[in-house]
Amino acid sequence: MGDDAQRRDGQELKKVAIACQGGGIHASFAVGVLSEILKDKEQNRFEVMGVSGTSAGALCALMVWYGLARKNGRAGSVTEAIERLNGFWDGFAATGVAEKVLNFTAYSAFKARELETPVLGLNAPVFTINPRGAISQAVTAALPLLGVRRQYFDLEELLHDACPDFAGIDWANLQTRLLVGATDVVNGIETVFDSDCNMPEQGSKHAAAEPVPKQVWRERLPLSLSGVAASGTLPEVRQAQQIAGRCYWDGLYSLNPPIREFWQGVPKDEVPEEIWVIRINPQQCALEPKSHAEIEDRENELMGNLSTNKELDFIVHMNLLIKLFPEFRTRFKTLKVRTIKMTQHTAAELRYSTKFNRSRRLIDRLRKEGRAVAREWLDSWPDKVGCYPDDVGYWPPRRRIY
Repeated sequence: MGDDAQRRDGQELKKVAIACQGGGIHASFAVGVLSEILKDKEQNRFEVMGVSGTSAGALCALMVWYGLARKNGRAGSVTEAIERLNGFWDGFAATGVAEKVLNFTAYSAFKARELETPVLGLNAPVFTINPRGAISQAVTAALPLLGVRRQYFDLEELLHDACPDFAGIDWANLQTRLLVGATDVVNGIETVFDSDCNMPEQGSKHAAAEPVPKQVWRERLPLSLSGVAASGTLPEVRQAQQIAGRCYWDGLYSLNPPIREFWQGVPKDEVPEEIWVIRINPQQCALEPKSHAEIEDRENELMGNLSTNKELDFIVHMNLLIKLFPEFRTRFKTLKVRTIKMTQHTAAELRYSTKFNRSRRLIDRLRKEGRAVAREWLDSWPDKVGCYPDDVGYWPPRRRIY
């Protein structure tokens, strides 16, 4: 066993997988949470056996995984993972006059919907620029001349700059698994870019205990930086990511984030005991959305949670079957799911438009809250924190009594 499998007080460390929802700049919250989790990992409180993410959550998961991975004969570390994670988001923020102006312009375009004045009860149209159009391409070509870093507007360039030794990853000896969610937009296939697919002969650590049925509308592909870029490709701001002749959009439309692969087809003793979901999109809202901005904001939150809840509800169902039927207990492991989420005040204050605000001030504020929330949560784990689904909302759901 590697360092992650050291024993604490004579007991083998509890295996944990961390799943990071997407949510644009709101995922800065996850940066703070992950930084605190990594600190406790270094103290051997638990083993982080895997991380997953979609969209901005995939960027967070990638940097944690990359920092921990052995590459070019050099071991990774918790310190490197924390530094790369936070350094990446520092670079993602708008810096310099040109980038701050560009960010203000782009953010204002999304915020304009929230400032609309209805006419005769109708909202004014909001115009957007097609990222495939000539205007968009001309603007992009001019950005470097204005002093905008290429890494600021070119996601693939940013990823290659952040992971310079990706080609030197020691796939055969990976201790931490990475899953990244994306969507094959033409075929409608839920796509998981999985580091296991890069391992020679799939490795022994995650070799399937039994055959996994082929799933027509879900597939696993080898992990690549292009796959991570695909996970963060919102069609209104970026052209579809091309990989092996296929077109990919953001994983928000299918997997936010992928979770099933952490236990499906995995030997029972390698399945994590717990999955911690860093939830960016609030499950509940206080009141019925009525304005155009409120409706758009809530639509985005519901869409962001749809696939998450489906994956987690299936785990809850499996846990029930394991409890009721002995034959299930011999083949499957009960899996606890826990949620780490923003404070209610912050979740209510943020809007769909702020997901596109790359200001350093907002990033730092959300990152700071993530650290504070995670520290309180980790200090209470495992006995004094809740489990899914009871820990998702900010107040009990209003259930109809028949």
